[in-house]
Amino acid sequence: MLDLLLPRPLPGSPAGSSPPEPPATRAPAPAACHRVAVIRIRELSLDELRLVTDIDVTEDGVVVLEQDGTSVTARAEAWHRPPRSPERWAEFEAGWRAFIPDAGCALGAFDGPRLVGIATLRRGVRPGVDQLEALFVDRGHRRRGVAAALVAGIEARARAGGARSLYVSATPSESAVGLYASRGFRPTPRPIPELLALEPEDVHMVLDL
Repeated sequence: MLDLLLPRPLPGSPAGSSPPEPPATRAPAPAACHRVAVIRIRELSLDELRLVTDIDVTEDGVVVLEQDGTSVTARAEAWHRPPRSPERWAEFEAGWRAFIPDAGCALGAFDGPRLVGIATLRRGVRPGVDQLEALFVDRGHRRRGVAAALVAGIEARARAGGARSLYVSATPSESAVGLYASRGFRPTPRPIPELLALEPEDVHMVLDL
C-alpha cells in the first residue's frame, strides 16, 4: 500500500490546477489540512472493480499522435472523450474479471472512499511480456502524480512476477504518451498483432524491465 500526499485544489479552481498564489500584498496563508489530499494506492478486490464508475474519464485535447514504427508525430486535431456509460464500464469490468484471477491484478487509487484511479496488469500476453492493460485517472486528480504511482505499482508487480518487459497501448494523446515515455516506455516497431487490432490508433509502447 502507498499513500500520496497531494495538494487539494481550492474551491473554484479548474480540475487538475494548482491553488492560486496569494497576492503579494497579503501574508502567505498558513498550511491547512483541508488543502491536502491523502491518495491511497492499493490492490483492488474483484468486488471493488464496480467502483470504477466513479472515475470521470472525460478529456479534451487539440493534438493527436500518430505512430510509424518507433517514430511518433503530432497532428493538430481537436478531440473530446465523453463520459463512460455504465454499460461500457460493465464491459471493462467483465474483461478484468476474466484475467485478474489468473495472477493479474488491479491497483486502485482512493481519495477517501472514492476510487479516483485504476490500473490493471495482465500476465503473459507473450512469453516474458506482461501488459499494462488499462489506466484511468479521474479528471480532477490528473497531473498530480496519481497516474505515475499507479504505473510504478504495475511495473513493480510485473518485474516481481518475472516479466522481462511491460507492454502498453497508449491513448494517442500528448499526456498519455508523455507519461509512459517519462517512465521509460518506448514505441515498439513490433506491436503485438491482436493488441494492435484492438487499438489500431493507439501508440504501442514497451518498457524493458
